[in-house]
Amino acid sequence: MDRSHFATSKNFNRVLKALNTLAPEMLAKPRSEVPAKIRESTRFYPYFKDCIGAIDGTHIPTMVKGCVISSYRNRHGKISQNVLAACNFDLEFIYMLSGWEGSAHDSKVLNDALSRRNGLKVPQENESSSSSPLPGSEGDNVEQVFETQEQQRENANEWRVGIASDMWRNAMQDNNATQR
Repeated sequence: MDRSHFATSKNFNRVLKALNTLAPEMLAKPRSEVPAKIRESTRFYPYFKDCIGAIDGTHIPTMVKGCVISSYRNRHGKISQNVLAACNFDLEFIYMLSGWEGSAHDSKVLNDALSRRNGLKVPQENESSSSSPLPGSEGDNVEQVFETQEQQRENANEWRVGIASDMWRNAMQDNNATQR
């Protein structure tokens, strides 16, 4: 049984490396224009006019062997990789970082993504948007509007990452069933 799991994991890593070579064609490039969904909605514009997408992490089940298995055990007790994904507003992946142990904290994965040579690039704030408060808003209402809008964007990204996670989980279950 361990031998088949090891072979599955080894072959998955081969496929993952092959996909990495295709990443420039598979990942969408961030766009500089304000997406129509934001520009045309009073709920989102002007609050998210400088936003290009959302990031979130997920845990993908994985197979490891030997003494490193404990570092891949996540807080739910499952063996996994901690994966960071970024999507644009069309729910296309624009960045993905996989391979971190399941026990790795999300902030550690994010810091790694930001510090890599070809890693996650975060656009710098322009002076006009960073020095002025949100237009048409006052006091606590600013925080409430921001939280509501950001939660909606995060939910969309969680939905996208959840689909990818479910697809991988189903593929692993199908693979295990065929090996029995």
